[in-house]
Amino acid sequence: MSVSKNRIDSVFKPASVVLVGASDRPGSLGNLVRTNLAEAGFPGPVHFVNPAHETVGGQPAFASVRDLPAAVDLAVIVTPAATVPDVITDCAERGVRGAVVISTGFREAGPEGQALEHEIKRRARRSGLRILGPGSLGILRTDDKLNAAAGPLEPMPGRLALVSQSGALCAAMLDWARFRHVGFSTVISTGNGVDIGFGEILDFLVRDPGTDSIMLYTEGIGDARRFMSALRAAARVKPVVVMKAGRHAQRPDAAAFHSGSLVGSDDVFDAAMRRAGVLRIRDFHDFFTATATLGSGVRVKGRRVAIVSNAGGPGTIAADRATDRWLQLSALAEQTERRLQDILPPNVAAGNPVYVRGEVDPGQFAAATGLCLEDANVDAVVAILTPHAQRDPQEFAAALVAEVAKHRKPVFTCWLGGESIAASRKLFAEHKVPSYTTPEAAVDAIAALALHASNQEQLLQVPEPLACATAPDRSAAQRVIDGALAAGQEWLDPAESKAVLAAFEIPILRSRAATTVDEAASVAEQIGYPVAMKILSPDIPHKTDVGGVRLNLADQDNLRKVHALMMDSVAHARPDARIEGVLIEPMFRHRHGRELMIGVVRDPVFGPAISFGLGGTLVEVIRDRAVALPPLNAYLARDLIRRTRAGQALQPLRGMPAANEPAVEEILLRVSELVCEMPDIGAIDLNPVVVTDEGAMVMDARIGVSRSSPTARPYQHMAIHPYPSGLVQRIELQGGVPATIRPIRPEDAAIESAFVHGLSEQSKFLRFMFTLHDLSPGMLSRFTQIDYDRELALVGVVESPDGEEQIGVARYITLEDEETCEFAIVVGDAWQGMGLARQLFGALIDAARDTRLKVMTGVTLRENSRMLELARANGFRLKTDEDDPSLVQMILELRPGGV
Repeated sequence: MSVSKNRIDSVFKPASVVLVGASDRPGSLGNLVRTNLAEAGFPGPVHFVNPAHETVGGQPAFASVRDLPAAVDLAVIVTPAATVPDVITDCAERGVRGAVVISTGFREAGPEGQALEHEIKRRARRSGLRILGPGSLGILRTDDKLNAAAGPLEPMPGRLALVSQSGALCAAMLDWARFRHVGFSTVISTGNGVDIGFGEILDFLVRDPGTDSIMLYTEGIGDARRFMSALRAAARVKPVVVMKAGRHAQRPDAAAFHSGSLVGSDDVFDAAMRRAGVLRIRDFHDFFTATATLGSGVRVKGRRVAIVSNAGGPGTIAADRATDRWLQLSALAEQTERRLQDILPPNVAAGNPVYVRGEVDPGQFAAATGLCLEDANVDAVVAILTPHAQRDPQEFAAALVAEVAKHRKPVFTCWLGGESIAASRKLFAEHKVPSYTTPEAAVDAIAALALHASNQEQLLQVPEPLACATAPDRSAAQRVIDGALAAGQEWLDPAESKAVLAAFEIPILRSRAATTVDEAASVAEQIGYPVAMKILSPDIPHKTDVGGVRLNLADQDNLRKVHALMMDSVAHARPDARIEGVLIEPMFRHRHGRELMIGVVRDPVFGPAISFGLGGTLVEVIRDRAVALPPLNAYLARDLIRRTRAGQALQPLRGMPAANEPAVEEILLRVSELVCEMPDIGAIDLNPVVVTDEGAMVMDARIGVSRSSPTARPYQHMAIHPYPSGLVQRIELQGGVPATIRPIRPEDAAIESAFVHGLSEQSKFLRFMFTLHDLSPGMLSRFTQIDYDRELALVGVVESPDGEEQIGVARYITLEDEETCEFAIVVGDAWQGMGLARQLFGALIDAARDTRLKVMTGVTLRENSRMLELARANGFRLKTDEDDPSLVQMILELRPGGV
């Protein structure tokens, strides 16, 4: 475990605590936190610091942290803001590993507070002390009996973690959760987040065996790459729910292009959460509902729902809500319908919802629910009970709990009422059966979990570069962009935009510029009538708004007449605009065409985002769009299309044949590659993109540009690192055996599992340093579904009759300092001594250097002579581990100043 990770664990899982600003005074912050620490029963040493008192809470108080008898893991600071920098210095000098600053009065207090915040950050970083806050509500860990927080309530024990930038939300959530019997493993309030942020907190919670699910409330994201990296890593292992405040912020340049006016910051955040595999929640009601659902451990695998209700109205309400939430009311199998008729009262109507009638007894109600659960067409059941005076609702709850225990599919309950059903809800909570106060809330929970399952599919997607017939001409595109930037342009002109698109094999309708009417007529003669004519002006982004687009010009006379009319119209509408001439294009003749729009916006937090929807002149009125983060692959492109009305318009429609959807997917994939590879592109409008049954063509294009940082790492402009295809290389082993070294992919799970299974016991022990027979599903997922921004695994593969066979793997993981990586390597027993280890290790070291890492480290057993020899040959410095003489540390300086 790295030093940084040790310090993080000391903050969230401390063995000892000091409260700085402890007090006995009723109503004071120091007294509240002191009381919480005592009542939680924290088992480790707890010290108090208060220079004004000799004792606090009946035990001695120290005048300063420097006076403590021994170093402690965690300092909880509640003193006035002006004193905090000196307290941080005292903590660093006494060897305190981390601090929670509950004190307020920093950036929210103005310039003086901002200066104080900067100072505590500077002093902490200089010493290596880690800080949570300032302005944090604190930390609660139920398993560790730690309540180092300024909240009024102690959470119930559970396996759900809550992480929030808002202390007030933490307090409200704890109050709500206790009433509903929802427990927590961890509650962490980040406050202003000057040091420890969401990324490291998520990393800790993923490792925490007491946490099964994570809820995150954010008001703003700083480092999107770090946030997305940690979020995706967490979501691979545990369900994550996110809520964000400030959903309607807009970019200042939104009106400059169609995509900008359609796609807001919240759309991009939503796309990021989809791609991270997490569940995005939009309001407090749903946030609380998701908390209860996740706390129960329930998951759904599909969108097909059956509804069982003893009253018609609530069942109909649930059915309507299911349709609104894009769930599918299951068509029950004939056998299910017959068996329901056998157990229910006479004259019960067949179908879904299943109205079991008010006179049924608890056993009938539970049995009907069980039959729906057994139906192969059902993924989840909503069970709704309206209590009757003649029946005890708790008897129904008990019968249903017993029935649910027999099945693997989930049931979401809604017992309508107040005091009369309180005992039933308590029973459901005790048996982890989700319970809701309204039918709508129960259905919303299923929809949320179904969306979570869908997002998990997106998480697994690792797009590779397009296998184009010809590779994109990146240098040609860059020359166009460089020329525009050198001229001070923010937008490429139409010809330049189309040249960039052409370099990436995107089908475009070619256009030619003409500065005079005579030149326009000459160009039209060369192209061939009929033609289209469009105004050419850097100041007019939307040509149709000023009468700057004229179509179907049949001959020269027609063109000259329309040219004069166009110039008059444009001059009247935009007398300030610079007119550079016109564009002449051939008329694109098509039947059954649909007009679409593909756009790119550059979000200030998450970088480029791709939008798709219906296009044309009414694009802002129609407002049809879905958004996705690049890179895309075919699965993600299809998902983007099908989340829009445009996707429906591509189907056969009123005598028109289906449009060529694969052609649209291809353009989306090429646009994705364009924005991945060209960081200077800031915005794109392709509108309209006309698609027919034969293909698709970009009719008009507008591209915005801005210079990226010359020192930026590859793909730093993106929130998600693409598949590093540049690391694929063909090699030759001893004896002329051909092999390939390439980055690992999620679909390599089978060959990775077979590789580890086939290792000898000695090879497994030397690699993992403990006895391992096979990889668990969790380990297999962790090894193959990696984030290329934080880690890299290079596999050696050879072709076999059954496909690829893995013969070796080398990987590194970047540590929290973001300058050091830790490596591991293993080669299959049958392939050792053939030169694979040397080539794998060399490729891994080169890749680490290219990502600007400074140090590569590793640890191996002293008996692993082959590894030690390989490390020496690659320039590693070896030294005996200080804590365990049987281990050897291997250290390589990748670049000057690395160690």
